[in-house]
Amino acid sequence: MLKINKLHKIKNKKFSYKTVLIIVFLLMVIAIESISIFNINPLKTIPTSPLGSPNLPMKIYAENIVNICKSAPYRPSCYDKEVPKLMDSPINLSMENAFNVTVIIQDLDKSYIYCHILGHELSAKEVDRNPSAWEDVVTRCPANVCSNGCIHGGFQERFRKVSMTKQEVKNIIPQLQNLCEPRKNWSPTGMEKASCYHAVGHLVMYITTADINESLNLCKTIAVKPNGEDYLQLCYDGVFMQIFQPLEPEDFALVKGKQPTKSTLLSFCNKYDKQARASCISESWPLFFDELSTASGIINFCAMETPDNVKRCYQAMFYVKAPTLNFDLDKMEEICKEMPDDVKPICFANMSSRMIETDYRNSSKSVELCVRAGSYGNDSGNQCFNELLFYSKYNFKPDSKEFYDMCNAMPQPWRAKCLN
Repeated sequence: MLKINKLHKIKNKKFSYKTVLIIVFLLMVIAIESISIFNINPLKTIPTSPLGSPNLPMKIYAENIVNICKSAPYRPSCYDKEVPKLMDSPINLSMENAFNVTVIIQDLDKSYIYCHILGHELSAKEVDRNPSAWEDVVTRCPANVCSNGCIHGGFQERFRKVSMTKQEVKNIIPQLQNLCEPRKNWSPTGMEKASCYHAVGHLVMYITTADINESLNLCKTIAVKPNGEDYLQLCYDGVFMQIFQPLEPEDFALVKGKQPTKSTLLSFCNKYDKQARASCISESWPLFFDELSTASGIINFCAMETPDNVKRCYQAMFYVKAPTLNFDLDKMEEICKEMPDDVKPICFANMSSRMIETDYRNSSKSVELCVRAGSYGNDSGNQCFNELLFYSKYNFKPDSKEFYDMCNAMPQPWRAKCLN
């Protein structure tokens, strides 16, 4: 009764116009202070869970995840874990929008440059939603985001828990032979086709229960095309990458007992012919991760190769090394300048092209590394820019925004050559 009587008195009390203005002002101050204290942004929808609610703008999902991961010991691993949750209920983002969120996170946190593993996970989730449509997932994968991890993950999810009889493998070969080729709604770039055939190397390891010899034979059947195109080395790389770089528990179970050690690596790889041996050596780099932190370590690693494959080994190691350096221009330059004169151009060229293979937004950084390469001799600068000229058409679709961004980032005369 006391509260009701007080309210009644307040209701019937007459306030002056000045008093009303003062009360309104005080209420506004209280509201603003509440917003400040509780860190509420009145312009945004307030999430009802750590990641947010369905139908929020992509930027808010990205900001929420950056906030979740800000105190993580290693933020990229946290992002790899949190972004896929957006594809679960109740949010249920599409694969494409999950990649859109990823791109925004990369803009907000420059430490998250390399997201290949996340690309695996997002496409795997998409395949899991509708396994019968697994072939179509690759046609929806965004190019030049997360280093083409999307293509790999979709294939692996379809076959990760599957092993086939020899007859079943034989029956699926025609399907696999056309898997990476252009079809309705998909006109792959050179890089997309290459990534696809590399993913086939992983795929055949699953369907053969990690029978390496049978997998290599399948690569010969699938990756060498009647028109003369040859993706065999890329397929071989996928086979041996599965041995040396398992990701999921099923991957580790698949190759258990098949992985060599440093001391047994050469005897293991020497069992295979020249091209397969080259893939075996180059894909074994995780065994030598610490040694590969220096120029001398890379040189010693590639010394295991036969003379005709040493150059390819260097190309592979610089391709691997660039993301482990977080694409830091100073660190990449430091490695390259310590290389022998005949290897410097290979180093600058491959580290530079790896940046745009990983993410097309790295065009300016790729060009900057080539400019730096020129300080170590014309051959280093020229070879680096020639590599970018090749990748401007290999990575990007003709007349696309990404193509023009790449070309226009180059100084003359390279810009004119690129646009020609």
